Amino acid sequence: MKSCVVTQALGDKWVEKILPLTRPRMEAYCKRTEQDFISIEKPLADPVQYTKLVIGNIMATRGYDQVTFIDCDVLIALDCPDIAKSCDDDFDFLAFDEGVYLDRKKGLADLAKTYGFLPGFQPSFYYNTGVFVIRKGAIGALSQPPLGLFPNHFAEQTWLNLQLHLWATATASLDPAFNCMTSVEEHFGLNRHKDAHIIHYAGQSADLDKLADQIERDEKRLKEEIR
Repeated sequence: MKSCVVTQALGDKWVEKILPLTRPRMEAYCKRTEQDFISIEKPLADPVQYTKLVIGNIMATRGYDQVTFIDCDVLIALDCPDIAKSCDDDFDFLAFDEGVYLDRKKGLADLAKTYGFLPGFQPSFYYNTGVFVIRKGAIGALSQPPLGLFPNHFAEQTWLNLQLHLWATATASLDPAFNCMTSVEEHFGLNRHKDAHIIHYAGQSADLDKLADQIERDEKRLKEEIR
């Protein structure tokens, strides 16, 4: 199976301040798992997070059977196993279902109503799209919204969840250790330096200088843990 890891760092500050801190661990992960690495550094949409929908084009034109997407604001532990192989279930889309403990499904249902989705639609999941694995069978879920109507509800995340429902995608839930956000760490009682395979700094982009400092501190702690 031909596979790659994709990240996106959109904007000069992300490319200059954050990517240099996180990219080395992404590349080390790719080397361990024998995958190509692709970094997208030019926005293709607004909101810019929708740029990740280009993954469908990458798969179709470059012959990838599987893509692992990882946000730029993550640190991958050096002992992180292959994310795609962490799940025994058959899937076309694998991600952490944050809807099991955060109130996200109402927003998804409201967005579905706005776009004329099936009457009475009730979401069965709500995945965080900062870390996910997608295979060819889920390319349809990367469909774009109508031109000029790109909803900004947690950026592209709610829209992508809506598409996963619409296309009846075969999904599976990723262990929270592979997407250890602050809320995940608190809810599941994880220690990000000892338990997390991937530390994800979701929701901390308002001050990139502060974020860079936090990443550097966590990088030091991971090294102390030999991770």
